[in-house]
Amino acid sequence: MEKDKIDYVILESSEGQIELHRGRGGYNWKGQKGKKVEWILPIKVQDNADEVLKEIYNLSEWNLVGKGKECSYDSKDLRSVIWQKIFPLISVADLPQVNEKSNLTDLERLNKTRTKRRYNDDEDMVSIESDECYTFYDDVDTIVNHFGMDYWKNKVVYMNCDDAGQSGFWIYFYNNFEKLQLKQIISTHFDGSKLDFSGSLFSNQYSEYDGFIVKYDGKKILRMPPIGEKSKFHGSYNDNECMRIAKNEADVIITNPPFSKFEHFYKCMLSTKKDIICIGNGAAVQYTWTKELWNNKKISVLTSEFHWFLTPTYKKKRALTYVFTNIYQNHTTDKIKTLNEILNQYYDDKGMLVVDNFVPNDYYKPFAISVSPIKNGVLNSGYKLLQSSYRPVVDNKYKFKRTIIIKELNEKGEPNIEFDNIKFEEAKIKKEKKDNLFDEKDKKT
Repeated sequence: MEKDKIDYVILESSEGQIELHRGRGGYNWKGQKGKKVEWILPIKVQDNADEVLKEIYNLSEWNLVGKGKECSYDSKDLRSVIWQKIFPLISVADLPQVNEKSNLTDLERLNKTRTKRRYNDDEDMVSIESDECYTFYDDVDTIVNHFGMDYWKNKVVYMNCDDAGQSGFWIYFYNNFEKLQLKQIISTHFDGSKLDFSGSLFSNQYSEYDGFIVKYDGKKILRMPPIGEKSKFHGSYNDNECMRIAKNEADVIITNPPFSKFEHFYKCMLSTKKDIICIGNGAAVQYTWTKELWNNKKISVLTSEFHWFLTPTYKKKRALTYVFTNIYQNHTTDKIKTLNEILNQYYDDKGMLVVDNFVPNDYYKPFAISVSPIKNGVLNSGYKLLQSSYRPVVDNKYKFKRTIIIKELNEKGEPNIEFDNIKFEEAKIKKEKKDNLFDEKDKKT
């Protein structure tokens, strides 16, 4: 499929009916009288969107209303199958972007992707949690291909933070089930999720036990509990039922967990003794709890970076993320130079050497680096981690957080263990004292 051919598909709704049609005007379309425009999506096509719409109009879930082919009776099942057809074709480059930048610094925006704070979509005034975003289909393809076709053969793939029929992970594995020669795919619906592209956007309320699990073996789909029966769990990844599946049925756990729960999620999944592949904030490299995992080879990162995620308002949200895994990655970095050759370097107020992008091969003391060298394989290239998080201070101003590493061998070619158990303290910002006229007056009296 040619990726440079873009057309638009529009979904409108009105009183139990939906209309799905081409949007030749793209985002200039203002909607038909009496109908609500639910989304306008740019998609990649060979010719135009009619070729995709024709497939949808022929689906068994499409129940015609009126004279034309573009209208159908509305249903959640219909919306789900429409989404499965449309989602893989979305052109990320042509999606509008959530406006988060206005009054935020880069650091503040980064922090929003690692906490439970909320951000505002200024154009439609919808507030959504930064955790609630979907991974794009092409990014899932990149992750899956990294591990190779042989890896997936006869595997039970468990997506314990993904809704069946909606998330990029589920749709990808469902579409490529035979190609990957999978044994089974399993997904979990969490009843507290606000992410739902099948018709109940923002209407989900956290209810008492309304989670469910979906399984597919290449022939039929099984839902637990069946539709109409009351659930006995919430569907969170750490629910007893979900952990039982992870431990006893899954071969690999792959998902995009909430960034704010990354530590809890990763440690829970490590306890299952299964392969873990999950997306996390790029800054997770610097989380202090990961040091032991890095040194014991229980966490690695892929070289790929992913920058865009889909929000419930059908826009793209920017967040630098890596793919973390307990499957050992042996890639090494070539970004190694002598210290004199590294242009971007400085010493902070504590005397710590700080470098960007490149690392020195002739410096045997601890030094601070950004997250990029970790992703590029510096810990497989003759260096070891000493401290996950360190914030340099230069001229009484904080810099971005760093990670402290050191060469594994010292100048004599022996294990470099001198600094292994040292806590590297950061410089403290000194606040300038301002004269308080009221206090001065009191002193005089």
